[in-house]
Amino acid sequence: MEVGVLAGTHGLRGDLKVRPLPTGALALAAVRDVFLRDSSGRLTPYRIQRCTPHKQLLLVHFEQVSHIDAAKQLTGQTLLVKCADLPELDDDQHFWCDLQGRTVVDRRRGVIGEVEEMFVTAAHEILVVRGAGGEVLVPAIPPFLEGVDDETGELLVDLPDGLVPDPDEI
Repeated sequence: MEVGVLAGTHGLRGDLKVRPLPTGALALAAVRDVFLRDSSGRLTPYRIQRCTPHKQLLLVHFEQVSHIDAAKQLTGQTLLVKCADLPELDDDQHFWCDLQGRTVVDRRRGVIGEVEEMFVTAAHEILVVRGAGGEVLVPAIPPFLEGVDDETGELLVDLPDGLVPDPDEI
């Protein structure tokens, strides 16, 4: 699961600024073993020694990186973690890898599609759901998200009129 992008260096001892992706800060606070993906797609394992919040970013120090010159070489790479390494969350919290690909069922309209993407706005995260009716942007906050049905695995939502295209207009 992608959790962030290495946005730059911080200080002279090899700390890196990480711009976290949705749920990335939660994931990085819980794991130590990560992978970096370079522009060619190659994955390299790293071990986090320290991860701390810094403004709207995270500061990460890898055990293998002890100088700014080594850190500069990593800038721009994508930070990934194994979903299997992530801890259990509260019932109302989910990592991105838990939601991706789930069928989304609206309380009144039924199935509206599958979760394909997620992005962050200044206010909250947005789920991009694609289905027969096209693309629907679902705010990832209550009261829109009602939870995950434990039996079916479906993501249950309650969307207001106008957010989902009317089938007669498609």
